[in-house]
Parts: sequence; C-alpha cells; structure tokens
Amino acid sequence: MRSRARRLLFVAAVAGVAAVASAVATPAFAHGCPPTGAAGTPFSPWGDSTSYRPVRGGAFEPLQRDWSYSDGAAVVPGNEPWYVGGVSDSNSLYLPPGSSATSGDTCGPFLYPVVRFFVDNVGSSTGLLHVEVIVNDGRDGVLDGGTISAPPGWSVAPQIALPKPAIHPGAVAYAVRLTPVGDGAAFDVDDVYIDPYQSR
Repeated sequence: MRSRARRLLFVAAVAGVAAVASAVATPAFAHGCPPTGAAGTPFSPWGDSTSYRPVRGGAFEPLQRDWSYSDGAAVVPGNEPWYVGGVSDSNSLYLPPGSSATSGDTCGPFLYPVVRFFVDNVGSSTGLLHVEVIVNDGRDGVLDGGTISAPPGWSVAPQIALPKPAIHPGAVAYAVRLTPVGDGAAFDVDDVYIDPYQSR
C-alpha cells in the first residue's frame, strides 16, 4: 500500500514539474515563436567564439518566408562567399535606399541579445545600416543597436549588442529589423544570427 502511495506521489511530482516547465515556455510560444535552429559558432573563423542561433529565415533561401519587406527590400540571387548557412545557399537580402526588412521571431530569455551577420555595401560609401530588435511584436519595446558602416564587398558585421529589454523575466520573442540610413544607402545582407544569451 505504501509502495503504491509512493508511486502516486512520484507521478504527481513529475506532472507538477512538467506543468511548471510548460508554463515557463508558454510566453514565447504565445508570440508565435517556436524553437529556432541549433546553436553554433558561425563566426569562429573571424575570432568570434560566441554561440549564436540563426534568426528565423535569416539565410534568405526560397523556403524561408519568415521576413517581411517594405519599400523595395527583397530576396535576390547571390550569397555571402563563406556559405556559413550551408553550401547549397544561393540568396541574400537586398536593402535599397528607403527600404526596411524585419525577421520572423526568434525565442530567447530575458537577457541582452547580440546580433551579427554578413553585409555588403552596394550603395553610397557613407551609407549606414540601422539595426533594431523588436521585443514581443513591439509590445515590450524596440531595442536600438545603432548603425554600422560597411565597405563594398562581403564582410562580417561587428557584434551588435543591444540593451536589456525592460520587461518581466521569462522567455521573449526577438525580431531583427534592418534599415539603410542616408542618401543612397543600400546593402546586401546574409546569414543573420542572434545570441539571445549574450554568451561571449
């Protein structure tokens, strides 16, 4: 009898732990943010051992339709030359003057996110690229990563560290928004990654 009671107590405890885990995971899923790709170190050849996760649709391949585009932003042929997203990749994101593009949501904890990608300046030499991270579809603000410059030809963008979102602890949904800034500013972008844990 006691053995049966112990088994029932154990089952109840396991069910309780599962319920708590489900409750913790719920916030990000509520924002339409299922799990993303596996973590990796795509920038290790450039001395960056940070563990990143791919931003949803950030390789810009045909079956990845998670980004939204405005004012001429589009997926175009041409890939960053190192193929960190895969040897079969063949596309990238084109951002003409006045355009903008926003990724699908990538899940992460309540920490300081870091964004990094490959970039090619195809417009004015003085053009800048503005990087922002939208938290929980904008309901919890927009984190401003500032602007970066880039030379013509593909290169690795610097690590873009963003401030901690001012919201309650727990899983959140991050979306990356890229916007060219300045007269004639235009860029190609490929293989966008985020480190939501800032594990540098």
